[in-house]
Amino acid sequence: MKTAHKRDFVLGLFACALALIILFGVLPWAVKAPKVVPNLALSPTFWPRIILVSVAGFGAFLAVRAFYDKVQDNDPLRSEFDEPPFGASDLRVILAGGLMIVFCSLLKPLGVVLPGIALLLAMIVLHEPRQWPKAIFVSVIFVAALYMFFRFVAKVPVPLGPLNSVF
Repeated sequence: MKTAHKRDFVLGLFACALALIILFGVLPWAVKAPKVVPNLALSPTFWPRIILVSVAGFGAFLAVRAFYDKVQDNDPLRSEFDEPPFGASDLRVILAGGLMIVFCSLLKPLGVVLPGIALLLAMIVLHEPRQWPKAIFVSVIFVAALYMFFRFVAKVPVPLGPLNSVF
């Protein structure tokens, strides 16, 4: 199997398995939903389920497609010039996933705003390391705008953690 096919196959299986584990193992345990919801879209598990089923489906599709492409691609000369299966960009994806896990673990003690600013800042710097001043500005303004929208327009209470005394 060509290394690009291997990478896509492994990534597809991993994404599918992780989404299914979260869907059936973590989501029912982590998100408390009322027994009766008047509108399905208002359930706290509705959108996470949609997203997780989509990720599982696309992961399975990627794995099947990589396997199918490998079967169709029988040119032995091309495999000599194949790139390595995983590179620096793949490590950045793993680091981004780790940052999201840290973000989720900080939501309860610190609220949404401070971890949101830190996550957005880290993601921007991870993508473009030389853009610190712009990243700080964008992170603060964007998260503040989202907070204002949810708090004052959508009338959704946003947990602030230590910023509760300020706002």
